[in-house]
Amino acid sequence: MTNSQATSDRPSTASRLPRPRTVTKSAALPTSRPQTLELRDLLEANLHALRALHEEHQRMLSTSLRAIDGLCAELRSELRAIGNIRAPWVRAMSETRALLFIALRELIVGAHEAELSMHMAQQEPEDPHHRTR
Repeated sequence: MTNSQATSDRPSTASRLPRPRTVTKSAALPTSRPQTLELRDLLEANLHALRALHEEHQRMLSTSLRAIDGLCAELRSELRAIGNIRAPWVRAMSETRALLFIALRELIVGAHEAELSMHMAQQEPEDPHHRTR
C-alpha cells in the first residue's frame, strides 16, 4: 500500500474533530404546584412560538412556490416563442443562409459560371497503358 492510499483510507482531520454541541442545563423537576404551572406555561409559550414559526415558514414556502410557478410559466412561453417557426430569428437565419449561399457561389464560381455549364472535353490519360473500365 502506498502512502497516498494509506492517507485516503483515513478520515480527514476535520471530520475527526467533535462537533460543537449546545450545552443545556438540566432542569430540576418541579416539586410544587406553582413550579409545575410555571413549567407548563413556559412549555406552552414555546409551543405557540414554534407553531407561529412553522406557519411563517409555510407562508414563505407557498409564496416562493407561487413565484417559481409564475417564472416557470413565463419561461415556458418564452421557450415556445423561441421554438416557433415564424419567430424573427428563424427568418433572420434563413436570410443569412441565403446570403452566405450567394456569397460562397460568387467566390467559388465567380465569372466562370458560363464555362462550368458547358461540358468539358475528356482528356486522354498521359499513361498509354492506362485502361478505363
